[in-house]
Amino acid sequence: MKYDGSSVDVETKLLGRHNIYNILAAVAIGSEKGIPLEKMARAVKKLQPVEHRLELKKPQGNITIIDDAFNSNPVGSRMALEVLGQMPEYKMLITPGMIELGDKEYDLNKAFAEYAADVCDFIILVGKKQTKPMQDGLLEKEFPEEKYYVAADLQDALNKMHEKAVQKSIVLLENDLPDTFNE
Repeated sequence: MKYDGSSVDVETKLLGRHNIYNILAAVAIGSEKGIPLEKMARAVKKLQPVEHRLELKKPQGNITIIDDAFNSNPVGSRMALEVLGQMPEYKMLITPGMIELGDKEYDLNKAFAEYAADVCDFIILVGKKQTKPMQDGLLEKEFPEEKYYVAADLQDALNKMHEKAVQKSIVLLENDLPDTFNE
C-alpha cells in the first residue's frame, strides 16, 4: 500500500478480487481517519475468511481445497471460478450447481458450466438429475467427457477427487447440496 508518499507491504489470506476491493476501501477510510499504514497492514494480515466462503484450507497431500460451499449464486460462483483460474495447480471443481434460482436455474447453471469448462482441468458434478443443465453446458462447450464425472453423492465426488489428484491439485467446492437433493 502506498499513501501520502509512504508505503507498506500488505498480506492477506482472503481470496478474490471483491475482498481486495473491500480492503482497499477500508484502507482509504483508515487513511482519511489518520490511521498509520503499518497498523492497517497488521490488521489486514489478521483478517480471516468467513467459513465456507472462499476459505483456503491447508493442503492435505496433493490437494488444497478452496471451500466455497456455504451457498452459491451466479455472481459468486463466477468469482470463485475466477479465483480457481488464477491458481497454478491442476484445477478441479466439485459442485451440484446452483439451486433455488426459479425459472432461470437451468440457463444459469448451463452458463456456470460453460465458464467452468474454460477454467477447470477436471469437473465433478454431484447428482445426475440436479446437474443436467451443467452437463448440457459442458457438452455445448465440447468439454471432453473424460474430463468430467457425474457423482452420485458427495462421498462419490470426494473419492473421484482423490483418484484424480495424482499431481498437486487445487479443488473448488462450490455450493452445498442438502440431503433432500440426494439422488
